[in-house]
Amino acid sequence: MSLDSTLDPREEVRFLSKVNRLVRRLVKRTHFTTRELEACLLIYYKLVRDDETNQGLIVGRHQLDMVFDMAFGISDGVTVARIYNALDKGVTSHVTMEQWVLMLSLFLRGTIDEKIDHCFKVYDIGGEGVIRREHMLVLLKGSFVKEHEEDADEENKDLAEIILRKLDMDRDGAISRNDFREAVRKEPEFMECFGQALPDRAHVYAFSRTFLEKVPKF
Repeated sequence: MSLDSTLDPREEVRFLSKVNRLVRRLVKRTHFTTRELEACLLIYYKLVRDDETNQGLIVGRHQLDMVFDMAFGISDGVTVARIYNALDKGVTSHVTMEQWVLMLSLFLRGTIDEKIDHCFKVYDIGGEGVIRREHMLVLLKGSFVKEHEEDADEENKDLAEIILRKLDMDRDGAISRNDFREAVRKEPEFMECFGQALPDRAHVYAFSRTFLEKVPKF
């Protein structure tokens, strides 16, 4: 049975034969079945094929921006940039097939530990392996809309102190990866305490329905 009725069957077969080895490798690294992986890669293929500005055979960041906006409901440029950095360390202007599949596996079927690790990477804007007070204030900027900027800054400082008390498990004045993991396991609502780092449940459900054999229930 064809995975995508909008593709010529021969075109689909040719593509799947090319990615067969990649599928066999990724099935061991993701939470997808073989058929789901093939569907993921066909989506990638169509993004490349349908972009008239794409001169290569790879998905560019501008295309991924569109996916984040339309499929995952994440349109804020700063937020998207932080997520890119966590996924790919922000060093390339494109997304490979493997990176694409690993991203979808995390977003759609990721375990709690995988999501905790991802969120920490998004929030570790200093790249030090710890989230410090000054990082928290940057991450929380915009959380409060006040008539006077100094009022918003004070609200951010207060919120940062509250979060720090909750997440700084070893009381050293900063949030390490272990602190974050331990705190979120106890209180999962702190997973995205410094802003969006994952698609919301509604978008995950809607996107999952397009190709997953078993759609997660929320």
